[in-house]
Amino acid sequence: MQFRLLGPLEAHDGDRAIGLGGAKQRALLTLLLLDAGRTVSNERLVDELWGADVPESARKMVQIYVSNLRKVLPHGMLRTRPAGYSLDVDPEATDLGRFERMTAQGRSALAAGVPDAAAAALGRALALWRGAALEEFGEPFAVRERARLESLRLAALEDRIEADLARGAHADITTELDALVLRHPERERLRGQHMLALYRSGRQAESLASYQAAWRHFNEELGIQPSGDLRALEQRILAQDPALAAAPRGAVTPAAPLPAPQPDRSVRYAVNGDVSLAYQVFGRGPAEIVLVTGWVLPMELFWDDPGFAAFLDRLAASARVLVWDKRGTGLSDRLWPSALPTLEDRMGDLRAVMDAAGFTRPAVVGLSEGSHLGMLLAAAHPERVRALGLYGGWARTLRAPDHPVGGDPEDYERLIDTVQRHWGDAAYLLRYWAPTFQHDAALRAWWARALRLGATPTAAVLWLRMMAQVDLRPLLPSIRVPTVVVHRRGDVIVPVGNGRHLGDAIRGARYVELAGDDHLWWLGDRDGILDPIIQLLGAEVDDVVSERVLAAIVSIRTPPGAAASVRDEVVRYGGRLLGADLAVFDGPSRAVRCTEALRIALTTTGRELRAGLHIGECERQGDRLCGPAVDVARRLRVLAARDEILVTRTVVDLVAGSGLRFEVAPKTLLDGPAGPIQVSALSAADDA
Repeated sequence: MQFRLLGPLEAHDGDRAIGLGGAKQRALLTLLLLDAGRTVSNERLVDELWGADVPESARKMVQIYVSNLRKVLPHGMLRTRPAGYSLDVDPEATDLGRFERMTAQGRSALAAGVPDAAAAALGRALALWRGAALEEFGEPFAVRERARLESLRLAALEDRIEADLARGAHADITTELDALVLRHPERERLRGQHMLALYRSGRQAESLASYQAAWRHFNEELGIQPSGDLRALEQRILAQDPALAAAPRGAVTPAAPLPAPQPDRSVRYAVNGDVSLAYQVFGRGPAEIVLVTGWVLPMELFWDDPGFAAFLDRLAASARVLVWDKRGTGLSDRLWPSALPTLEDRMGDLRAVMDAAGFTRPAVVGLSEGSHLGMLLAAAHPERVRALGLYGGWARTLRAPDHPVGGDPEDYERLIDTVQRHWGDAAYLLRYWAPTFQHDAALRAWWARALRLGATPTAAVLWLRMMAQVDLRPLLPSIRVPTVVVHRRGDVIVPVGNGRHLGDAIRGARYVELAGDDHLWWLGDRDGILDPIIQLLGAEVDDVVSERVLAAIVSIRTPPGAAASVRDEVVRYGGRLLGADLAVFDGPSRAVRCTEALRIALTTTGRELRAGLHIGECERQGDRLCGPAVDVARRLRVLAARDEILVTRTVVDLVAGSGLRFEVAPKTLLDGPAGPIQVSALSAADDA
């Protein structure tokens, strides 16, 4: 059976069209098709189909729609899962899956210098579109996904035009581009292609007129100038730069990069599971730096602010630099309120981007909230982090009796409310993030645009709520790579006590405290921030990776005859058995979900499970791990009652956002190497 999403929803069995029922039932099928192969929870189905206006019978209606769809779909395609439903569909059975494959082939051919093949593949991909995708649906998911799919279509169209330019077909596409720049005046890549196609067709005056039209649009509609790249292209056209000349028609050498100055800034994508992550690489220095920025700023606009561009240029003089859009922001895949990523998921995103870019062991620089991922990666995977730089960072967001430097919970809620109320006028928020520059007109325009394009108001608030659950304090002693912590003394949004705490808690860290009140790193004395980070690049680093690592440990009491089941589940969730009663995982979410899957599997066959989970520093001894973290997990397993899974507070904090639920256990404290450890029990899986 074939499904068509790129236009009106259709399903075909051979030549026969399949009736899919009413509008809401069709919307449910579309949502499952967009998440083909993945479980969509009941909660998310209800949220995405009805939004805020949920009828009391919503769950029952979902069940009815599923039952109706099963009558017309192949047997076994629409499956019931413990918490929802999944649609087992091969990507090639949907026009969207074929579109994504063909666009990937086209981009690979373009990168390899074969523009004829690229143009052909991208043309076939675009021919799959029969109209606007999801236009018939008004549900919350459709509004979001419609914009995402249209962005994918336009990106593929721009790639096809670039291939046409590279193969010398500029004269053939000027009319098409005339219409496209009128329809999409904000897309600077299309504008640059329009200018270049006109220039190569001997129409220099019209090419420059196209730039003037772009300048008027950005200035009058948005209050900003075109990007530096587009301005540079205009200057090259004025100077009749020989590098802009067209390649001979039929030549396989790629045309000059668009818009021009730095071809290594092109956007590429990495994949972590089913999440696409956008990244850029630039710079030609001898070292490697991965930059993890805070909150929701989109990387495509970094270069449009002169101060931000200067910050990046200084790093680029010393290193190859990798920047990326975290999931939920910029050009990367969006967040779903009912399926928020954990810190562990986001660390997996960062590793996937590093792998795609070929960065094996770079220095990782965490800016603001980006410090969380930097610290977690350095603790869990020291073999991937040469050195760690932190600016404006913190370990725990909210105040606690043993953490007085955290934020007041009521003040934090007021901040979230302010963000929600002022997202359309995001320049208002500069009074918190950069009070010294809050009246700078150019910065206000850039900041407002960056936040609007970086994320929706809902996603921005979700990030803030995820930050509120962060507590990385137990992991700080596990960071053993060379570290520098930089903080401004008057930082309004992240008070300086947070930076001082990191400097004290991370073993051997160098702490640098600067004057200033602004949290945004590219404003004010940016050299004061960059100097210690760049000095860190030149520091001597031992290439021998520490034998101490951060690991999630599961201790399981395995009933007789269950050894094979335990082994299979551990392997399925990416773990490794270290003996009859012990398994190790890279992160706590997989460890918890594996143990819960074992509990369900064993209890349904009348056997019991008792398990303990902890995450902490362990010492490698060959293929085995030992240390206090292993001891804590084993002690929890001994304390666990029948079918009980006990975890430490550290595990609870690190899986925040996963949907897993815990209850403080009656045995609330366990003596640990650094003091009492709070113990919680994993709640049983939701059977709804």
